[in-house]
Amino acid sequence: MVELNPQMLVTLWQIERCGSFSAAAKALGWSQPAISQQIKKLESQCAMRLVTRTARGVELTPAGAMLARHGGAMADELAQAQRQLEDYRRGSFAHLRIVAPPSICSTIVAKTVVRLSIADEKALHGGGADSRDAFIAAAGAEHGTNGEHATPRLEISLAQMEPPEAIEQVSAGEADAAIIFRYDTLPHFLRIDETLHFEPLGADPLRLLVRRSSAIGKAYERNREPVDLTAAHAETWIAGCATCRANLLKLASRAGFQPDIRHSTDDYWATQNLVEMGMGVSLVPTLDTKIHVQDDLVACALRDADASRQVGILTRVHDARESLGLLRNELAETARHYLQPIPTVE
Repeated sequence: MVELNPQMLVTLWQIERCGSFSAAAKALGWSQPAISQQIKKLESQCAMRLVTRTARGVELTPAGAMLARHGGAMADELAQAQRQLEDYRRGSFAHLRIVAPPSICSTIVAKTVVRLSIADEKALHGGGADSRDAFIAAAGAEHGTNGEHATPRLEISLAQMEPPEAIEQVSAGEADAAIIFRYDTLPHFLRIDETLHFEPLGADPLRLLVRRSSAIGKAYERNREPVDLTAAHAETWIAGCATCRANLLKLASRAGFQPDIRHSTDDYWATQNLVEMGMGVSLVPTLDTKIHVQDDLVACALRDADASRQVGILTRVHDARESLGLLRNELAETARHYLQPIPTVE
């Protein structure tokens, strides 16, 4: 396997961007012979031509263009790292990496990220005393400054991920927080050890997604009363992710039947299309239905008290950063508009 030099890939990208060796050398602050030597060595390693000369300068071969794309990505990452380092040195930067499953990403997390971004912009431009004070406190506490000489900046990276993978990311330090769901029917399905802390944000009831023209759909439209899961015992089913599938099996078992699962997908839009085409029924969280429900479908409330999932934020136990506390507070505020209070056990 060829061991590629990252700097050579960045140089190749600069050549493509600038259109000539001399222009690339100027952009990188090197001599043209040094650039030529790098490309000659890279071509030797790859055993193929990467750059060809033309009347207008130079062009990359298909292989060169492919490698240049990776070089460009590396250049972007390096530039971002330099910006973040400079912000960090000034005590004005906090970066949080968040992971969450699709339905939570599209609702609670997306709204929270927008709220924090707006507050960040206000802080940067001197607007909104409360938001500015919060960001100054977060940046100052994390970087050992009092915030008097730095304008704080909070950057959030968001990625979609199902709960088992999200837990692994937080545990390994690859993510700072995960907004996940778990089911009371499966208390030991997700492995959350003593190094992690789960803080509930609220309950997200499950709904039975059926065609509006079905017997279940017509009855629900008529009386709007919660549906028993047993009403769909003879239906074919569309399951979700591994966690959701396990919950469906548990709920159905408690209701006295074995669901005939024909399809599995964690894509809500695919689930809707399958239900619409008469391929089965499905359990979906209420959060999904807040995104969209097709006109010929109906999401029926369920009578089973266990037909719900608990949504919460997962962090590492000793991670007491102020920016993380700010995120937690904003998530809790946003969740109040999407989730129900978690029932207390007497």
